[in-house]
Amino acid sequence: MNTRSSLHAFTLVAAGLLAACGGGSDDPEPTPVPATLTVSSSTNALFNGTYTTPTASLAAVEKVNPIGGEPEVCSFRFSGLSGPGGEMTGDVRYIPGTNGLRVIFVAINGVEFVSRDTTNAAVDRSNDRVDLSGKSLSASTGVASTLTLTGSIPMRGNRPDGC
Repeated sequence: MNTRSSLHAFTLVAAGLLAACGGGSDDPEPTPVPATLTVSSSTNALFNGTYTTPTASLAAVEKVNPIGGEPEVCSFRFSGLSGPGGEMTGDVRYIPGTNGLRVIFVAINGVEFVSRDTTNAAVDRSNDRVDLSGKSLSASTGVASTLTLTGSIPMRGNRPDGC
C-alpha cells in the first residue's frame, strides 16, 4: 500500500469513528440525514407549513440522570429545518428502554413550544427517529399559543445503552 492510499484509508476510518461517536459535541452538527416536520393548527397561522432540510443538524444522544424527582432521560437537540415561520430547532427527551417521550421543546424563529406527555409520539430507536403524529405543543412563555407537529425527527446512532 502506498502512502497516498494509506492516508486515504486513515481518513475514512477517522471519519467513520467521528460519525459513530456523534462528533463529541453537545451542539447539533450537520448530517447527511434529511428531516421533515409539518406544523398545522397553529394559533399563529404564519407558523403553519412544512419545515424541512436535506441535512438535519443533530447532537449526539446523551443519557442524563438529573438530581431530584425527574427521571433519567436520553436527550438530544436538532436544528436546521427551514419553513414558512423561519428556522425550527428543538430538544427531545425520552425515557431509556421505552418508546415513551418525556418532553419535547420546539422553537420556531425563537418562539418556544413544549409538550410534557407521551401522546401522539413514539421513539423508534431501531430506525433512529422520533415519530410525531398530530403532537400538540403549547407556548412555553405562558402565551395562549399552540401548534401541532407531524413527521419524524432523526437521531444519531451509537447511543448510550437504553437510548
